[in-house]
Formats: sequence, C-alpha cells, structure tokens
Amino acid sequence: MSAMTSPGSTISRNFNPLQSSALCDQGGLYVSNKRSGHRARSHIYAAVDVATAVDVINDLGMDTLTLLAVTVIVVPAFKIIRASPILGFFFAGVVLNQFGLIRNLTDVKVLSEWGILFLLFEMGLELSFARLKALAKFAFGLGLTQVMLSTIAFTAFELPPNGAIGTRILEFLFHSRPDLVNIRSVDEAIVIGAALSLSSSAFVLQLLAEKGELPTRFGSATLGVLLLQDIAVVPLLVILPVLESQNLVEESLWPMLAKESLKALGGLGLLSLGGKYLLRRVFEVVAEARSSEAFVALCLLTVAGTSLITQKLGFSDTLGAFLAGALLAETNFRTQIEADIRPFRGLLLGLFFVTTGTSIDMQLLSREWPNVLSLLAGLIVIKTLIITAIGPRVGLSLQESVRIGLLLSQGGEFGFVVFSLANSLGVLPLELNKLLIIVVVLSMALTPALNEAGRRAAEIIDEKFNEEDVLANFLSTPMAAGIDSDVTRPFVAFDLDPSVVKASRKLGFPTLYGDGSRPSVLQSAGISSPKAVMVMYTGKKRTIEAVQRLRVAFPGIPIYARAQDLRHLLDLKKAGATDAILENAETSLQLGSKLLKGLGVMSDDVSFLSQLVRDSMELQAQESLDKSDDREAEIMKPLQVRVADVTDARGSGPSTSSKRNSSSANKTNETDVLRSEGKAVDQAKHESQLQQSVNSELDGVLYCELDKGNGLPIKSSVAEGNQI
Repeated sequence: MSAMTSPGSTISRNFNPLQSSALCDQGGLYVSNKRSGHRARSHIYAAVDVATAVDVINDLGMDTLTLLAVTVIVVPAFKIIRASPILGFFFAGVVLNQFGLIRNLTDVKVLSEWGILFLLFEMGLELSFARLKALAKFAFGLGLTQVMLSTIAFTAFELPPNGAIGTRILEFLFHSRPDLVNIRSVDEAIVIGAALSLSSSAFVLQLLAEKGELPTRFGSATLGVLLLQDIAVVPLLVILPVLESQNLVEESLWPMLAKESLKALGGLGLLSLGGKYLLRRVFEVVAEARSSEAFVALCLLTVAGTSLITQKLGFSDTLGAFLAGALLAETNFRTQIEADIRPFRGLLLGLFFVTTGTSIDMQLLSREWPNVLSLLAGLIVIKTLIITAIGPRVGLSLQESVRIGLLLSQGGEFGFVVFSLANSLGVLPLELNKLLIIVVVLSMALTPALNEAGRRAAEIIDEKFNEEDVLANFLSTPMAAGIDSDVTRPFVAFDLDPSVVKASRKLGFPTLYGDGSRPSVLQSAGISSPKAVMVMYTGKKRTIEAVQRLRVAFPGIPIYARAQDLRHLLDLKKAGATDAILENAETSLQLGSKLLKGLGVMSDDVSFLSQLVRDSMELQAQESLDKSDDREAEIMKPLQVRVADVTDARGSGPSTSSKRNSSSANKTNETDVLRSEGKAVDQAKHESQLQQSVNSELDGVLYCELDKGNGLPIKSSVAEGNQI
C-alpha cells in the first residue's frame, strides 16, 4: 500500500494533463489509488488556481503601479496648463492600451467602476431629501422629456430600415460602407436611439465638482437630469430581451414593463425607508467604538451593499450609491464620511477615465473616421437643441438651458451597458457596436470642451440681456414700451434732469425729458399701453404720488418702485405698486446670497432664506405700522368726540325740515371743527381710516375713507371731488 501511495504522490507532483489517459489505462493503479487520485487532482486544481491568482495579483500590482504613475504625472501637468485632468486620464488610457501596458484590462475595468459608485455616493451626501424634492421638477420636467424626445429623434433619423435618412446622408457625403452604417431593423434603431439619449454621470459630475458649480441651479438641474437617466435605464434593459425574441407585441410588452417597474420601485421604496432608520443607528454604534478602520469599512460596505441591492432590483448600481449618500446626508457623520471616501473616489475615478480611453478601437477609428465624426456631430447637435428648447419651459434661463444642453450632449457610460447587452443578444452587429462605442467615448472626452463652450455661449447671451437690464435699472422714472429704439426690447426712459437725459442718450439709451409718471406725458411720447413701469424717484412722497397716478391710469399693468425704507415699502404697496424693492436691504441680501452660494449652499435654499428675510422685514414693518396706528387713533379721539357733539346738536330739532336747516346753518361750525384738528387728520392721511357714523335720516353726511388696499380715496356721492 505504501508502495502504491508513493507513485500517487509522485503523480500529484509531476502531473501532466497530456499523460492523464495513459494513467487511466493502468487499471490496477487507477482502481487501487482511486481516493489518492482524487486527492491528486484536487492538489493539481488548487495549484493551478493559486498560480492563476498569483498571476492576476501580479498583473493587478503592475497595473496599480502604472495607474499611480499616471496619476502623479497627469494631475499636476494638466493643472499647470489649466486643463481638466479628465482629459489627461482619457488620453493616458488610449496610449497605455496601444502599447499594451495594461495587462489585466477586464479586472481593471471592474475595479474602476467603484470610482463611479464613490462619486455618486458623495453627490448624494450633498443632497438632503428636501433638496431632492427640489430636483424633481428638473428630473421629470427636463430629464424625462429630454430622454423621450432624444430617443424619438435618434430613432427617426435611423428609419426606415435599409434606407434610413442618416445612412443616406453618410453614404452621400463619405461613400461609407452600407453594411456598417445601415440600420437593418426597427429594433436596432430603438436601441441606438435610447442608448444615445443617455449622458455621462461620471464625466459631468466630476467636472461640476471641479468647477464648484454643483450647488448652483444650473448644477442642480444637471444632476436632476442625470438621475432621471439612471432610472430610465431600467425599462430599457427590460425591453432589450423582448426585442431579441422578436415578440414586440403591445399585449406582452406593457404588462411586463409595468410589472418590472412596479417591482423595482417598490423595492427602492423599501430600501429608502429601511436605510433611513437603520443606517443612522448602525453608524452611531460604529462611531461610538471610535475606530477609524471600522468607520471606513462601514462606509465601503454601505456603498457596496446599496449598489448591489439596487442592481438586483433592476436599477443601476450607481443609483444605489447615490441613494445611500442621500440617506446619510441628514446625519451628523456626513463630513467625516466625505473625508474618508474622497481618496478612494479620486483614484478609482481616475482609473475609470483611463479605462474609458482604452475602449477606443484605433484601427476602426482610422478607417471609419468620416462616419465617426458625422455621428459625433449629430449626437451633440440634436441633444443640445432638445435640452435648450425644453429648459426655459421648466423655469431655467436661456443661458442655463444652453449650458446644460452642451454639457449633457455627450453619450454616457450606460450606453456601453446597453450596446454590450444588445450585441450579446444579437440586436446589434459587432462592428456597428464598436463604432457606436467609439462615438460615445469621443463625445465623453469632449465634455470639458463642451462645458467651456456652453459657458462662453451663456456669457454672450448674458451680455446681450445685461444691456437691456442696465437700461431698465438705469431708469429714474417709469420704463414703458411703444417707442422706436435700437435695442431688442422697446424701452424708453424719462428724466427731469437734462444732464441725465443728455448723458444717457450718448450711451445709446432712448431717454426723453419729462415726468413719466404723468399719463399725458406718456401719451405725448406715443405710449398708450405700457407693458410695465418702474418708478425710481429718490423722494418718498414723489414716488408714492407717481405710483398712485400710474395705477389710476393703468390698472392692469405691473408697477415696480424703489423704496427707501420698510415704511416706504408698505406705503408704496398701498398706493398700488405691484412690488417694491428696498435698495439697501436688497444689496445686503445679494451679498449674503453670494456668500452662501460660495460656501456650497444650494441655490434653492438661498432663495428660500432670502425670501424668508424679506417676509420677516415686511412683517416687522407692518407690526410697527399697527402700533403707530394705535397711537394715531388716540390722537383722533378728540376729533370724533367733537364731531359727535355737533351731530347731537343737529339732531335736537323738532322736525326734519328744521334739521335740514340746522344742518345748513351748522356746516360752517363743522368745517371749523375739522380745521381745528387739521394736524391730526394729516397724520392719518395714508394709513388710517376715518369714518363718521351719523343718523341715517340726515342728508349731506360727511363720509371719507382711505382704502387700505391701494391707498386711494373712496369718495361719497355728496363729498365727491373732496380728498383727505
């Protein structure tokens, strides 16, 4: 037995797979050493696995050293030339792939995806659920519409099969190969259109983080669109197997799509509720242990766990990482978590950009560059136009819409996922799949340039609109429409200072001499129905009187005015102003808003705080005004008593006719009484009500009232023409 065991051990040490059949022919040895043979094979497989693992580790070790060297070189070099390091990592990936310096590209790509997870996790940490609600308008208003319209536009461009518009254009321009650019079926057109409608979260968010623009409304709208695109991947991945099976029937597609979507959304809701209460408690327990290692491990576990769960639910793993960050945004651990994961995020995200560069097939690119450039230009132009058109309809300015359109005009990393799955299912041919990946990768590489182009385009648009805003802000009296002008919008200014009129005309502003608060002056200038009026007099009383005259002449137009203080602001609103601006207070609020935005506070939160301060100041002014009204009511009491005495004296006559005569005889006495209290009446002119209640049988009753709604006197039929 010992003699037969020795050969067995020898076999295990000197095993050659090519000799296995010869060993099996030796029946006695095989039967008698059955158990020993199993052990030998186990040792063999274990040795092979260990060797493979060692090779993988060695390759990853060399790849890691290469990545670290690239990071050390790229980041400082591109910072010196003031370019985004993203481009450096991308071109480094192209070079490394061409020279074969990355040994284990598959495993490196898997590792690099952690960079995207950490990036989305960090973005989630910056957003509370209240801020996420603010993103809903951009996500569903802008993001959903963009995905749908982009998919429709790209799909229509690729139809009909075997004769698409886009294919004919490419063949006409470049005499390209029909077998490569020609779309064979509607399935291919739908897949390509949907995949190209997505954008790159990794490139865009990293770029916004570098520029410090995430807290702005522009950054928030961009983030909302990207989140919606992540969610849109779910139905797309559900539809792909249906397209592959050629079973695209409405009866089978929509129930399946609804079922998968409800299941995924339900699981996502449960994950949100469970994570909200569970994660906080887990982090508290680990933090109490005061172990930095355990805390970092918990951060990594949170990112990996939520990503895996959302992936099992059918969503993207990046959405899970973002959700985990949002769940922890309300906790006290946010700052420490950000500090712990930032080094991981930076290195792994750089690795992702490197692997993105390795995805380019240089031979195919050199052969099909006309098609690549044409498809790339079409992708950027179509997505930019769609987002620019939608943006103003969801509350964005034209400048913001143009910037977002250019920034999100590239393809996205989820396009790789869709194209790869479509290729494996046979929906897309292999060479077309490679061509589309090249287009997407190049568009991603252009993201920094597209962002800069969008910024400059926004500045050009802003300069044009700023000229008009300067004109509007320059007005010292109303602005109105309806006169010939060299500017895009027909504005005209009025001023009573000849030097101001002369200087403004030299600057190109259409300014006329006159009191623009008088309707007759406006009519003389040919302005019968202005669109809006701005009153910017420096005198308080003059401003109030101008607003009153304009409100009577133009009841339906918006009137804006400049207020000197809070009391003046309330008086202007009573006089009929649509709104009034406190010049000193608004300057302070603008400075405070800039400070908060610079500190990273989101634009929506800054606007909310500014409005809260305005409302608080207006409330304080109203309370102060009410107290003043109470004091003035005490001053008015002697007047009311004396008027009541006069009324009683008039009511003591025997007959109605004598009362009327007495009324006529005592009219002079009443006037004297009012004149004797004239000072008190003047103090209450704009903010109090005076009402004299008398016997209903008397004629010629004095009834005067100041309406608190607009400050204009409401006259009685008898006292018409009088004004207090």
